[in-house]
Amino acid sequence: MNEQIVYRTDELENAIDYLEQATNFFESVENPHRFKWLMISLHGALYGFGVCAIKGSRSYHNVIKDINMKSKKVKAKKAELESLLSEFDFDLNSMLTLNVSELISIWTVLDRCKSEEYMQRFVHSEVLQTTSQQDHAIEKLITYRNQLAHFKPSAYGITGDYEKDIIMPVVEVIKFLALECNNIMYYSDESKMRVEKALHI
Repeated sequence: MNEQIVYRTDELENAIDYLEQATNFFESVENPHRFKWLMISLHGALYGFGVCAIKGSRSYHNVIKDINMKSKKVKAKKAELESLLSEFDFDLNSMLTLNVSELISIWTVLDRCKSEEYMQRFVHSEVLQTTSQQDHAIEKLITYRNQLAHFKPSAYGITGDYEKDIIMPVVEVIKFLALECNNIMYYSDESKMRVEKALHI
């Protein structure tokens, strides 16, 4: 059976896409749902570039939660993988970890971005340092994103200058992670230019 791939992405392309979507909604000042989509897409970009900054060469070990290899869920998945892939030579534990693991929280990602242990990958690597204004903006962003992505039946409204109070401080952190921490390897000049263009807007 020859199935055509209908969607392809990876962790870096995912982060870039979130950032570009944030740019689209930032420019859509007349869109009545602008705030919601800015919070969701900026959250995705912050999370995504944070993951890319700390993941290192082991691809996923720095960004997943520890799993209990003796749990029923893991044992069931192990049996399934063994039966599906029995004729292939592969690392079962790595395959299993990828299939059942969960991504660490955005808060853990950001904490690790502030840690030399996770960020000092190259001689020119830089560790994230945030201001109190940026910390407050990130906290508000995550709160709003969670409320909007998991919306309870209710009437909802916000007041204030969210561009100044949330968007700009968060964009500064994204810019550092995407371009200044020196841990993200771009596949091409075009990918990096997409990030630079979105951040400039």
